[in-house]
Amino acid sequence: MFARDRVRAGELRERYPHAAEVLRLYLALVEVWELVRERVPADGTVEWARSYVLPRVVEATAAHGPPLLAAAVAGTRAGGDGLLHAWLAHDEDLTPVERYLARATMRVVPVQPIPATNPGGCPACGGPPQVSYRTAGDDPLVSGRRMLQCARCAHEWSFSATTCPNCGETGERTLHAEAGAEPVGPRIGRGAAADSSVFPHLRAESCETCHHYLIDVDLGRDPRAVPPVDELAAVPIDLHMADQGYTKITPNLMGF
Repeated sequence: MFARDRVRAGELRERYPHAAEVLRLYLALVEVWELVRERVPADGTVEWARSYVLPRVVEATAAHGPPLLAAAVAGTRAGGDGLLHAWLAHDEDLTPVERYLARATMRVVPVQPIPATNPGGCPACGGPPQVSYRTAGDDPLVSGRRMLQCARCAHEWSFSATTCPNCGETGERTLHAEAGAEPVGPRIGRGAAADSSVFPHLRAESCETCHHYLIDVDLGRDPRAVPPVDELAAVPIDLHMADQGYTKITPNLMGF
């Protein structure tokens, strides 16, 4: 299930030194998820995740995470189900560390549907979209079908390329091809990526109505890309978007 994630995280760790610590932690979490995913019980999954998965996530994070995050979780103990239930209920009051622990713990545990909070909500569970990606099309100059992946259950679904997943606006989108690059208006097709581009297959797609954005991964430019993994390497784009006054629809697993 996570073989492609493991390979891609290793590749990107070498390609993007700025993301090496985050991807090292991701690789450690993959080991946890692969260990536990075949042992998820049919019922009582939150209690099971609290007692069986959360301690392993804490251990992996303390051993392999970036220093600040490792220090923050080092003394954490799996006490009570409140943290996991709060995340499942889309509680915005969770701290970044609490949200990370809950997401990493529940990654392979089935979740119950909740009402969607935006037009691009997951059709399987109601969670918010984490990342957008374009499938590889037959024509190298034309973008493929747009897909979204859920931040809550990892379900993937097709979504309109001209609609904002956050507010439903059907226009006024801006594409930010690279951190620091000049934004451009809506366009059709891939165009030509600059040879000097650090992220030739990544861009931020923002809405000028609600000022929210998602990272968009173009599989036509890089067929080896694994959207949720490549999105973790897009930290410079996230920082640039924050500087420009945009807000990500939902932070990724690592809080960016």
